[in-house]
Amino acid sequence: MRKVSENDYRKFITWAKDNTANNVYPCSIAEGIQSGDIYVNDDADADAVFLWHYCGFGYISGKPSDKFLNDIYSVMRSDHNQRRLVLITSDDTVTDYFRDKEVLLDSRLEYSYHPRRYTDETDISFHIEQINAENISRIEGRIIPSFSWKSPDRFLKEGFGYIALDRERVCAVAFSAAVSSDEIDIGVETHEDYRRKGLAAILTGRMCEHILEIGKRPVWAHSISNEGSMNTALKCGFVQSKKNTVIRIGSMK
Repeated sequence: MRKVSENDYRKFITWAKDNTANNVYPCSIAEGIQSGDIYVNDDADADAVFLWHYCGFGYISGKPSDKFLNDIYSVMRSDHNQRRLVLITSDDTVTDYFRDKEVLLDSRLEYSYHPRRYTDETDISFHIEQINAENISRIEGRIIPSFSWKSPDRFLKEGFGYIALDRERVCAVAFSAAVSSDEIDIGVETHEDYRRKGLAAILTGRMCEHILEIGKRPVWAHSISNEGSMNTALKCGFVQSKKNTVIRIGSMK
């Protein structure tokens, strides 16, 4: 397969929008909002496109040949990648191709949003503020802006988010993990010392309000085993819309 020049990414917006598993991550690449790579067939005519987001999520649009899938599998197994490759698909032919390969199969739930206002901000001991240049470096964890944004400057220019503070300590964060012209995927992390206090739902509510105000749709997704993420999604008005297959090497981190 052949890597596409970034100058040509916008030619693949339609392919990204036609992806059957997810739209916001593929579109964030094709629209030039977030970092990632796009690959097509070696020949001139593209019948499949592979979009690989900076965070490691990969999506295939179109009808990939076995050779195209084998090239993706080779990338997945390579020890030289600077980032992981977690393939997310709703295409049974893609899943069937990988069944006899040395991979792990899992499921990922995707949600759409049915507007409602989450107002249960009863714990006034926490201060909520928007992520900015002064506080972004204090955010720690795995699902934080650096998970899906190549630099703080890029995030602050194209994304946004909120943090909950206990005095000066950042104890929870919600942010735009993926951004397209139509949708924003919300990423959330709460420090283990502050879980089960409703902070994830409070911050998610703030995110949804902001997303709707700027004329976009909030979306949400998580591994099928992540009950905490599921509970937050349902509490804040998200409704499960589809279940995708996740294909990866090793454990999901």
